[in-house]
Amino acid sequence: MPSFSSAIKSVFRRNTRNISSKLPSTMSTVYVISGGNRGIGLAVVKKLSSVPTNIVITTARKPDQATELQNWVKSHSNVHVFKYDATVETDAAELAREVSKISDGVDVLIANSGAGETLGPVVETPTANWLSLYQLNTLGPILLFNAFYPLLLKRSTRKVLFTSTALGSKGSYIPVSSNAYGQSKAALNYTAKELSVELASQDFIIVPFHPGLVASDLGNGLVEVVNKTNPDIGKFFNSILISTEESANAIAKLADGLTKEDNGKFYNYDKTPIEW
Repeated sequence: MPSFSSAIKSVFRRNTRNISSKLPSTMSTVYVISGGNRGIGLAVVKKLSSVPTNIVITTARKPDQATELQNWVKSHSNVHVFKYDATVETDAAELAREVSKISDGVDVLIANSGAGETLGPVVETPTANWLSLYQLNTLGPILLFNAFYPLLLKRSTRKVLFTSTALGSKGSYIPVSSNAYGQSKAALNYTAKELSVELASQDFIIVPFHPGLVASDLGNGLVEVVNKTNPDIGKFFNSILISTEESANAIAKLADGLTKEDNGKFYNYDKTPIEW
């Protein structure tokens, strides 16, 4: 795994305004959402930051190139952007350190970074694909949670949402060869369940959730590939596509409405339960 050199550390900076003291977050809800530069993540950032009392901290691998996010930041002073790459082992801890400089705690963590770049039969999937998606979709969110655990403890809210997928469900298996993608999300689901049990006594609320089949690069690509191998399922998938805004609205509602009774559940974006 690549080391985090001093040269890269010098680039690791908040990419918005200079703030000399901590944010006035006593009366605010502080959200951290990774991967807020595009797709579902960007839509969630926009939805949450439309509430002026919310403080939204988000990330991009290359903040300077996240044009739409940076344009949004210009008119929303409650959004703060940091550099973060889920595939770099030390980035999560560095991100948490940077966030701790401007906020005395975090209420809600949404681990959203991920990818689904491989579809096809298991026997045709290269080893590199299994390893890369496990690192990004499973290990990345785990390291992110571990890094932010102390900041979550500083608030009583303690909500953690892991962006998963219905393709990671064994109980409601969808006959689509998502191989490394589905497996990596199933492993993430396992860890989310494990954390929900381990940290229940500390009043954490931890849930993995399916954001819906969203008309994003990933969602549209999935439908296109499935159409070639199973037109019936592809037609069904196409019929249930939702916009990033619909997904984001539902995710924000889900996050705000979670209670202790929801801890350890696996939800669809509309809060209907999904089998593990």
